Amino acid sequence: MTKAAELSWLTSGVTAKQVEALAKSLDVGLHSPGVCSMCLLLVTAELDCEDGRAAAGRITMIAPTLWAEGLDRPVRHALEQKVRFGVADATEALLDFDERGFRSGIFRAVVRRLAIELRESAHRAYLASLN
Repeated sequence: MTKAAELSWLTSGVTAKQVEALAKSLDVGLHSPGVCSMCLLLVTAELDCEDGRAAAGRITMIAPTLWAEGLDRPVRHALEQKVRFGVADATEALLDFDERGFRSGIFRAVVRRLAIELRESAHRAYLASLN
């Protein structure tokens, strides 16, 4: 995660690595409601270029669409579960999510994670097709 993607959590002491770890632990996947593979492919293209700023910019462009498509619901549900289980940083993430919506650090981290998962899934499918 880039420095720009750390967003407002830094004031509460939460680091980008913690946001990333929490995003990875959420039960939100490529088949969750609101996931748009084509949108994620746009993020993946920037991630493949290894340009953190370009990827963050693409996430900024794509996040409102994914939010409007309904990705906010599974992310919220997963965050609420983590809060109930007392997972570190989950309460702060949910507050940020409620306050900033698709601009929140956790939502952006989930979008990034899903894009990485899509890239890895496509790579596995490609390798399988060679057999």
